[in-house]
Amino acid sequence: MFKNIKAPEFPVELQWFNSGPLTMAGLKGKAVLIDFWTYSCVNCLRALPYLKRWHELYAVRGLVIIGVHAPEFEFEKNSSNVKRAIKEFEIKYPVVLDSDYLIWSLYSNNAWPRKFLINKEGRIIYDHAGEGDYEETEAAIQQALLEINFNLKLPLIEKVAGTGGICYPATPEIYLGSLRGRSGKIWNYEGDWKVYSEFIEHQNKSRDFSASGGKDFILLNFESFEVNLVAGIKDGESAELKLELDGQPVDILKVQDYKMYNLLRFKDFRRGQLKIYCNSDNVRAFAFTFGGCKE
Repeated sequence: MFKNIKAPEFPVELQWFNSGPLTMAGLKGKAVLIDFWTYSCVNCLRALPYLKRWHELYAVRGLVIIGVHAPEFEFEKNSSNVKRAIKEFEIKYPVVLDSDYLIWSLYSNNAWPRKFLINKEGRIIYDHAGEGDYEETEAAIQQALLEINFNLKLPLIEKVAGTGGICYPATPEIYLGSLRGRSGKIWNYEGDWKVYSEFIEHQNKSRDFSASGGKDFILLNFESFEVNLVAGIKDGESAELKLELDGQPVDILKVQDYKMYNLLRFKDFRRGQLKIYCNSDNVRAFAFTFGGCKE
């Protein structure tokens, strides 16, 4: 963990959203929360409601939240995609696009999400990687703000509802491209799919779409509370995927923008076999993510 280290300055000429370019020098005297995230990351999206709430509560009290968008996939480097995601998630605080991992490297970061809290003197006083510990993070924010103004009136820290320890070893994140993925017993595909470094792309749009006669699909064996797919299309139009769970049709998913799509969500932890049928030649599938804790 990084503590009591001077926060590095932001590189120049990066693209900012919701704000003009900011500098650590210009933010001296404020509390600054740096959040490394990327918009298709399920862990980042689970943390997002807390960040939005802190912005609403503490921006007027001297806190500046800066989302450092460090892409995991190539499509997340596209500023139009990032701008759309910021609008879709209703993010109001500043976001900087760190496509070349310049800020990421300055902070020696290695995780999404990760938060660094910086005090009024520009020094890192708190560091947290991953989800969770939201009450602890908010307490650190309040302490940093009280160091700026001891008489500041602050709200009570909202207790975060716990999971009661109901967490299970879910299927780990699965990448589908050749760079980090390998098909096998957990996942595989049938039909006309082409494998690229980051994704697999369906090549045929003339085959039967129905689950009974479909020949083109991705097969996934999973254990989790939820199943998500990072996907998109290559031509700016849209496509539909048919979902079949344990041999039964469950949904038709419309894929258009490059993002994370929730495929399945269950009340109880379960294992199952999912088939994703495709009859379009423009679908790209990047990764599956899962959830092991009961909401």
